[in-house]
Amino acid sequence: FASVQEQGCAALRGLAGNSANRSKVAAAGGILVIRDAMKAHQDSNGVQEQGCAVLRNLAVNDDIKMKVADCGCIPVIVSAMEQHPGIAAIQRQGCWALKDLSENA
Repeated sequence: FASVQEQGCAALRGLAGNSANRSKVAAAGGILVIRDAMKAHQDSNGVQEQGCAVLRNLAVNDDIKMKVADCGCIPVIVSAMEQHPGIAAIQRQGCWALKDLSENA
């Protein structure tokens, strides 16, 4: 269910907003869960927005940003932005996620 995945991504987004929790989210497999939710619910604005936002929060950590990239999340973010060109929240969170992923350590 997309609504459950959206709420799960939102919860992880909140957790990953705290620097102490970022590595815990990543270690618990959160990156793959987020990626898979975004792939499974490509038509859900909420899942795409929350997924991009939590990946953004995770990407501010230099070690975790490499895991996000290595798990194939960059194409998922780009796909979300391509599939929802008129949804400002997805565009905003996607741009921020890509920005944070592209910054050098």
